[in-house]
Amino acid sequence: MFAFHFFMSIPMGRFRKKWIEGKWPEHDEPHPPALPKYIHFQHLVMMFVLGFTGLAIRFPFIQNGRTTLRYVHYVAMVIVIATFIWRLWYAFASKRRDWRAFAITKRDVKSLLGVAAYYSFFSNSKPHTDKYNVMQKGTYLVFAMLMAVQALCGLALLEFWKIPFLGITPSSLLLGWWLAPMVGGVAMAVAWMRTLHYSITWIFIIVVTVHMYLSATEDIPVTLDFFGFGSHDEAEGDHGHETVPVPAEEG
Repeated sequence: MFAFHFFMSIPMGRFRKKWIEGKWPEHDEPHPPALPKYIHFQHLVMMFVLGFTGLAIRFPFIQNGRTTLRYVHYVAMVIVIATFIWRLWYAFASKRRDWRAFAITKRDVKSLLGVAAYYSFFSNSKPHTDKYNVMQKGTYLVFAMLMAVQALCGLALLEFWKIPFLGITPSSLLLGWWLAPMVGGVAMAVAWMRTLHYSITWIFIIVVTVHMYLSATEDIPVTLDFFGFGSHDEAEGDHGHETVPVPAEEG
């Protein structure tokens, strides 16, 4: 699928424009602040750790390493939860709070068909509305919600550890009062949570893979800058797509 999508950029002229002429998209903020870049990079690394260890636990292809993998998985889970809370604080409570950059506006909704047409090669013009387009915003918001659900699922799978002073497991605390009565007990509720946890894992794998592909093919200068291998200089001239401005909201 990725090979076909990349091949289609050749007859559409995008391959020559970007990879030969070096005309990449322009950005209002070519160098993002260090903190969100660090958080993003940490999430990326931990997602790989969680994905690998999770699949290795589900399909034990590493001999005699399941217990160690579980502990590595749990440590990575704690890091991701802490970093996720940190990112929410940055978005809503810090001096540089940027939650508005992810809010879907009426202009974004109006641009949806144009953005979809651009990515599916029906058009070479991508409507420009904000720092992120409507599909990016939607993906990031869904990703954040899935992370919250995945974290709760992961905590609900802790059956072997009891919470100090409470004397019950996280499984009983999170599932015993609502899901367990509906499915016939905590053990069955944990089984349902494990299935949900596993399903969301594959959603993450698919979304992250698509995200990495688009990052590499649509905006390689910013991708390199993100990893510290380059910088995006807007002063060099026209780097942008053939963008179509979306009318501003009335009122």
